[in-house]
Amino acid sequence: MTDTADPLQSMAVLIGNDVYEDLDRLPSVGNNLTDLAAALCDTATWGLPRERCVVLPDKREAADVSTVLAEAAGEPLDTLLVYYAGHGLIHEGTGELVLATGRTNPELPLLTGLRYSDVRDILAVRRARRLVVVLDCCYSGRAVGVMADASSLVMGQLGIEGTYVLSSTVSTLPSKAPVGHRHTAFTGGLLEVIGNGVPSGRPYLTPEDLFVYTRKIMIDRGWPRPAQCHEDTIRGLQLMRNPWSGALRWLSQRRVTTGRDVAPEKRTDASDLVVGIHVGVSAVRPELGPVGGDSLAALEAVVDKTVPRWLPGIELVRDVMTDMRRDYGDGAATAAVVADELLFAVHTAVRAGARWQEVTDRVEEEAAAVLRRLDRQQLDGPRPPCPEELDRAVSTAMGDLEGGKLVMSAIARVGVDQVEIAAGTRATALPEPGLSVVSRLALDASVLVPNSASRPLTLHEPYVLVAPEGKLPVEELLALGWLERKPLLVIAPRVDVFAMGCLHGLFVPTVVVRPTDAVVDWDALCTRTGHALLTGHPLGLAARALVAPSSTVVTGLPGTAPPEGGRLRVYAGPAGSAARTAAVRALAVARSAARSGVLPGGGTGLYRAGQALGADAGLFRAALAAPLRQIVRNAGQDQSRLTALLDTGPAGVPTWSDGDGGATADLLDAGILDVSATVRGVVENAAAAVSRYVATL
Repeated sequence: MTDTADPLQSMAVLIGNDVYEDLDRLPSVGNNLTDLAAALCDTATWGLPRERCVVLPDKREAADVSTVLAEAAGEPLDTLLVYYAGHGLIHEGTGELVLATGRTNPELPLLTGLRYSDVRDILAVRRARRLVVVLDCCYSGRAVGVMADASSLVMGQLGIEGTYVLSSTVSTLPSKAPVGHRHTAFTGGLLEVIGNGVPSGRPYLTPEDLFVYTRKIMIDRGWPRPAQCHEDTIRGLQLMRNPWSGALRWLSQRRVTTGRDVAPEKRTDASDLVVGIHVGVSAVRPELGPVGGDSLAALEAVVDKTVPRWLPGIELVRDVMTDMRRDYGDGAATAAVVADELLFAVHTAVRAGARWQEVTDRVEEEAAAVLRRLDRQQLDGPRPPCPEELDRAVSTAMGDLEGGKLVMSAIARVGVDQVEIAAGTRATALPEPGLSVVSRLALDASVLVPNSASRPLTLHEPYVLVAPEGKLPVEELLALGWLERKPLLVIAPRVDVFAMGCLHGLFVPTVVVRPTDAVVDWDALCTRTGHALLTGHPLGLAARALVAPSSTVVTGLPGTAPPEGGRLRVYAGPAGSAARTAAVRALAVARSAARSGVLPGGGTGLYRAGQALGADAGLFRAALAAPLRQIVRNAGQDQSRLTALLDTGPAGVPTWSDGDGGATADLLDAGILDVSATVRGVVENAAAAVSRYVATL
């Protein structure tokens, strides 16, 4: 499944001011901080340890906030969540968003407030794998634009250094703090979603869930609509538990309120829903298997031709497929086919007199049994797949697409967790077509120069020099400084005052940090920095550096990085292009396979699970057989012969009919491997769709 945010390895920084010297009070902000901290630390939601939830109420100076943010950015975290509530100001000259602190003067916002661009720069070089930013202030939609600039569009899947920004309003509107309410409007809605959960049928809330359902609350109450900005997949991050107690609670509430709140003529009829599902899936079925095309495009093609009363069924199919594509990168058509057959079986049972509560119970029990059976089919149990198996799994899912091949080339070099997908076309002078090295260096270090540095310093495109003995190549640096003035970051155990005096004014600023680890591998630091600019001296040009009082993080170093510090960025094409879409999907499949393992043939695995369970999978049995039968039909093969071989063949030796009809082969020999999490997701998403059906009864 999609990566889950680990609360024990994550951190939240909650910032808010309700008292200001020159701005109106916001009495509900204090309640926002208290209640949001409680919600994040509640084991029923995220379960964040108390010591990892840092609350900053009523900070008077911007430096107080930026220092804490820099310290959090220097922590090697799984997920970092940053929340701000208070006044948001816009500088009239630049249009820049400024977050107000206690002493912020509305006449001088850039000088007295916390610039959001500074927050962005601090968080851009964080060590956390993922970042979620939540802003509840006026004009907070400006942050969506800031985070969406060209430099921040580096994207990947599942375990990436992703960024998600959720703002309380768009860039041109103020937020709302209703008088007499405990919370501001946006945070109140957000807390409702976190505390009550959502009827998604999934056990976790994603950032996308938080946005969609908070937005619905805001619209229903006539309040400003929130905005979002995200890298492709972090919106699907399993951020916290969904406290909704399952489909039965939702359905029971819908049963009570439907007759009162929805006119009978506007309700979706269950039979029409099932027909709509079948119409939609009928368009998808020909695309299932290695000979198929884009199943979602095939579904969209039938929307305009469909009878209006069947559209809810097609929308349900679309939701199932997009969830699969977003979470796993594969399995959309398979999930649609399984959902179609399962819902038909459920509909038949209900029409025959079965109570919907009993039917939903059976679906949950059977789904759990199927998942247990699938777990037994994994190759050698729950272990990470070897590189060859990983390549086969991506090939099975993607075929021979160019974007997928680029991704696999990168994975072969640095590992699945060290690959990013970038928007845009390939730059020049890359180490190989479509790939660019991205190196990051993070170390615990104290600041020697400037000795007055008490707040974080952000250096853009700095020179980075490693001086293991504290000796600087002054003459070479002087020549370099006259050519182009840039910041200079020196990593050294000590500093020569005379040398620093010579360099003063040429490099702005000049910063010296001293590693504080008991043992420092200076050779490794020199290798990481590179020797691209001064022969014989480890001097390189980085993209950015964040220097905090106790830690330093540098990104975009040109040197050769070890596996744990080096990344490869894949340039597969502009956003929306077929090659880039294939690259994003391929990385999602590869990361999912690395985390969950693989099994021989997803369609075969589902079929075998249904046959093994027999009567215990009564509602699911036909649904589990449907994908394999459809794949065989699309390949022009004899379904009955193949299924007979599967039914009588050894349980551990799956078989497959080749394109010539007649011969069979071991799936492992044929290289047909599917991601275990994807196959499980097919079952889970199909079961979740049942709740949508029962709501129409």
